[in-house]
Amino acid sequence: MDDQFRAIIGTQSFTKFCPTCKFGNDANALTCLHCGRSLDLFTKSLKSDKEDQYTIPQKGMALYFIGNSAQITVNLEEQFILGREAEEGDVDPLVDLSKPDGFAMGVSRRHARIRLTESGYEITDLNSSNGTWLNGKILPPSQPTSLPNGGIIQLGRLKLIAVYNAPIKE
Repeated sequence: MDDQFRAIIGTQSFTKFCPTCKFGNDANALTCLHCGRSLDLFTKSLKSDKEDQYTIPQKGMALYFIGNSAQITVNLEEQFILGREAEEGDVDPLVDLSKPDGFAMGVSRRHARIRLTESGYEITDLNSSNGTWLNGKILPPSQPTSLPNGGIIQLGRLKLIAVYNAPIKE
């Protein structure tokens, strides 16, 4: 692909990979062109998702995949990275989203940073390849944005919900 074509399509385009056959499909495809499997594995209406029960930790933040009440992690760090497979020399704690299919869903190695503030948490896109959204709005790179309790974070096409109690001043 030449640079002129790359400039036209921009950095927000991506390929949707089939979880079964790993065939690359157009980003807007609903079924795999190769094997016919549905590519809408992580979609669920927000209305039904709001009915799911998410346990809020006493301290720190809990992350859940949208539509799945199984907890990914409770992070007690004041600052951590959402991404895939920590690189050597990384000092920030990482919530590894390699599974399920973080790469195919468009999650960068260092996709976004979540940081504790006096009033709650904030999220910052770390110049990711496929963008970071908060409650349906794309975040500008390198600009911290307040992360509300129950906020829906989208990294590429992977959606998470973040829940926490208000931080306690010590």
